Amino acid sequence: MKLSSKARYGIFAVAQLAKNYGKLTSVNELAISTGVTEKYLEQIIAILKQSDIVVAKRGSLGGYELSRHPSEITVGEVLRPLENNLEIVDCLSGKCSGRNPKCLAQKLWCNLYLNINNYLDSITLQQFLEEQ
Repeated sequence: MKLSSKARYGIFAVAQLAKNYGKLTSVNELAISTGVTEKYLEQIIAILKQSDIVVAKRGSLGGYELSRHPSEITVGEVLRPLENNLEIVDCLSGKCSGRNPKCLAQKLWCNLYLNINNYLDSITLQQFLEEQ
């Protein structure tokens, strides 16, 4: 499984917002700190806003901030909306492309999916920053 650039840059962006928690951060500041273009960051942030991870404040002194304290947001919460719910195979959402109605690997994929999500949900943004 390989995460997309959207997920990788999304983690960079929310990590920066976590570092700046309590103050607004502009897209320009995020672009400079993450090395990602403003246009691409805006797409990522739009997804994170829809998922209630990030909130926006308008105006000349506006910007973005986390919707909750970094200790209350998990890495899994950030990655799932950016990575199609982190589903590693189609059959997890009921769209199995196989012809066999009794897929032998379905339980394997389900357990792997659960373990990935449990691990990512066990790490808060604050813990993620502290480990860096």
